[in-house]
Amino acid sequence: MDAASAPLLGEEKGYGASGKTEVPSREEEDRRAVEFAMATGPEGLAEAEAAKRLEEFGPNVLEEAKRNELLIFLSFFWGPMPIMIWAATAVVAVEGDWEDFGVLLTLQVVNGTVGFFEEKSAGDAIAALKDSLAPRASVKRSGAFRSVDASTLVPGDLLNVKLGDIVPADCKLLGGKALEVDQAALTGESLPVTRGAGDTVFMGSVIRRGELEAVVCFTGGRTFFGRAAEMVNRAAGEQQGRFAKVMFQNTIVLFTLSVTLCTVIYFKLMESGLSPIKALGTTVVILIACIPIAMQIVSTTVMAVGGRSLAEKKAILARLSAIEELAGMDILCSDKTGTLTQNKLQLFDPVLIDPDVDANELVFLGALAAKRMASGADAIDTVIVASVAEKDRPRLEEYSELEFTPFDPVLKRTEARVAGADGREMRVTKGATKVVLDLCSDKHAVGDAVMKANDGLASRGFRSLGVAVARGGATAEWRFAGVLSLFDPPRVDTKETLERARGMGITVKMVTGDQTAIAVETSRAISLSAKSTPLILDMKEFSAADGKSAAAATALCERVDGFAEVYPEH
Repeated sequence: MDAASAPLLGEEKGYGASGKTEVPSREEEDRRAVEFAMATGPEGLAEAEAAKRLEEFGPNVLEEAKRNELLIFLSFFWGPMPIMIWAATAVVAVEGDWEDFGVLLTLQVVNGTVGFFEEKSAGDAIAALKDSLAPRASVKRSGAFRSVDASTLVPGDLLNVKLGDIVPADCKLLGGKALEVDQAALTGESLPVTRGAGDTVFMGSVIRRGELEAVVCFTGGRTFFGRAAEMVNRAAGEQQGRFAKVMFQNTIVLFTLSVTLCTVIYFKLMESGLSPIKALGTTVVILIACIPIAMQIVSTTVMAVGGRSLAEKKAILARLSAIEELAGMDILCSDKTGTLTQNKLQLFDPVLIDPDVDANELVFLGALAAKRMASGADAIDTVIVASVAEKDRPRLEEYSELEFTPFDPVLKRTEARVAGADGREMRVTKGATKVVLDLCSDKHAVGDAVMKANDGLASRGFRSLGVAVARGGATAEWRFAGVLSLFDPPRVDTKETLERARGMGITVKMVTGDQTAIAVETSRAISLSAKSTPLILDMKEFSAADGKSAAAATALCERVDGFAEVYPEH
């Protein structure tokens, strides 16, 4: 079916007509949206059709609430404290005290202007950062691929995604060899996942290996990432900042006390024989003295100075009140991957099986079974090759690669046929431990030890890779050499940072999309908790507690040290 002839229906966002009046479920809408997008022909969308869909679906960006700058500016002159100052300004104006009138008006204007420009500069910095990071996409339109701004993508666009690309929208992959996709930005998983034909890759994920064509199914706020961002924005919009709450509470208390005491003073002055006008004038002077007119401007100025200091350290503030809120926090939830850890795999102590193979030799064999060219290597191959001992690097260069089979989701292993400087050939393979073990002639002798090692590594959250070697020609038998283990190590400054946070009275809880076992092992490595075994909450457990009562879920969150298997909607 040609894309240009695909049905478009304005009332249902182009997902096809059904003739029914009932509102479809989210699952039904998504299914119809995918069907609509997949109707694109091999030539891609025509330019006219793409323009039509862009107008209908909107740009491929996460929607942000736009506010009028004039209204934002005026909002800094409205609130409990500004209202009190306006009232005092009006009273002194009526009395003709123009000197006090000028002081009060100047304070009001300066306070509002400082707050507005500080937040505007923060907003401009964020906007500039977003513009500099705006992604581009290789899209097929009218039969030819070209690079376009990712914000112009529409459902049905045919994309080319390859090594290093950031996926610009939620897409369905077409036929070809599977990709390795890094979803750390979405799920916190430090290891890439395999995605092939028919699978979905989400906006914000990164292609680590491979190249495929894909069809855009969802854009902007309808993407997996966009829906989660919408929930965050909705929650943020429903909450009032702590600074605003504190200012309001202080103002109400001071206003109530001031009015009460000044009312008493007014009647006492009347009783002493002063005329009502003179008594009112004296009372207003006392009332103005009671109003902390400088409290807001001092607070704003102090936070502005703090904002400048943070900016010098490359921190961007979305609003000034965030400084006060940060200073008052007692629990900090921190992402794991790339924040507490390096988001960079490392080899840990291997498990040796073949008595003739030591740790350095096992890594060397693993490197022979890896893609050594940087342009074609994935994250695992890269770290194994980089971990080869310095003394073995010249020997690694001596081996020529005669044949190489890259990782395949079906085979679950790589295999290389290599020849040394003396011309002798051998085959080396690495991959899923059970798969590699099944190839080996000695699997019955070493099987129990291999699977025990594999299970032990898995329980600690390590990724394990079996390595086997066949020394000789095509008829040589495979022998199991050992098990390599990979892990995402902590950042060098993580322990120190956590200790400083605890010294300030802040409890740090880890949040990750990784499995619970990986979260527990990382927590131990960074000393997240004083307990020998940190308590990590699986989100399934949280959902069960939340189903019983909100109080039970809250108590559970307070008690644990971190959260695992967390998705953006959580």
